[in-house]
Amino acid sequence: MSKVKKLDWKTLDIKPHHILVAFTTEPDYEMSRYILLKKDYDTYIVLEGHHCSCYDFDETEWEAIEYSRDEIGKLATATYYGESEFWKQVALQI
Repeated sequence: MSKVKKLDWKTLDIKPHHILVAFTTEPDYEMSRYILLKKDYDTYIVLEGHHCSCYDFDETEWEAIEYSRDEIGKLATATYYGESEFWKQVALQI
């Protein structure tokens, strides 16, 4: 894989049609939210954030990483993601 390309999520121009997958873990003390965005034909962005119950997702430090189609495909089928519902949905979308 190539070097990870982190993005400033605040500069992303996200429109509803860019969202391919959105997944939030079950309500708990610590929660996570993962979003797969399609930037263009061959580029995807995974936006993820985590928070504890003291805060909400509005207080989350989000991370956005850009991947090529090949990179996201390898991640979606990687055994180390095991039973991740988010990555199962990613595999279906790409």
